[in-house]
Amino acid sequence: MNVILAILYAPEGQKPLSIARVYDRDLLSTAAARAIREAEARANELMEDDPTLGNLQREEANKLKRVLGMLLPDSPASARTQ
Repeated sequence: MNVILAILYAPEGQKPLSIARVYDRDLLSTAAARAIREAEARANELMEDDPTLGNLQREEANKLKRVLGMLLPDSPASARTQ
């Protein structure tokens, strides 16, 4: 399986433009773990103001963990899903 980290430039109101692609598994694992932490933090923030939105975001964070765990099975991100 080929997992790629893409660096995009997104001008206001236009389609994103791919600037670079990174294939380094360690960097991919680090980025996956960071994405999960940020999604969980966002869920916690939302939970304070609106529990319904917080729960929806928590489900999105859980989905992100499952997907990244399948794509990067030997990463720290996959260990968090178990």
